[in-house]
Amino acid sequence: MPRTLLPKIPFVVFAVIEPALLYMAHRSGMNSPQEFFAGLVPENPITAKEFPPQALGMTLQMANIMLLLALLALVACFSQDSFTVKTYLASVALADYGHIYGAYKAVGDEYFWNVRGWNNVIIGHVGVSAVLNLFRLLTLAGAFGKIGNDGQGSSLATAKKQR
Repeated sequence: MPRTLLPKIPFVVFAVIEPALLYMAHRSGMNSPQEFFAGLVPENPITAKEFPPQALGMTLQMANIMLLLALLALVACFSQDSFTVKTYLASVALADYGHIYGAYKAVGDEYFWNVRGWNNVIIGHVGVSAVLNLFRLLTLAGAFGKIGNDGQGSSLATAKKQR
């Protein structure tokens, strides 16, 4: 297993699954910015004429932020400093709430609470964010094991001590 301070389950979630999902969102936004943008509020479809350059700029910037988050997740998951790992998880957990709230404000009360009616974009922005948030909080609470050298994670420091 790669060197990490995270227990196994959080490592797989935050160093494999989440970066892969973020990269897919990045590619979706870069490859089809109008579709990605329109998918944010599916109850209010837009046409090509209604997709101004400002929307294109914001969509491409959001897609770029998804790539940045994927790379930051990898840096944090492979960090050998438990403070860095914990701070990353806590920061992104807090940001999850803003992300979900932004989607809520955009789609409105009725669509937001109609989970069966969600499209793929809202599933990602709300559903996946909520599940990952729960995993972050459980990881920080120690539900999967301790973060750090004396936990179930595998670190360079413990590997050197075992030699």
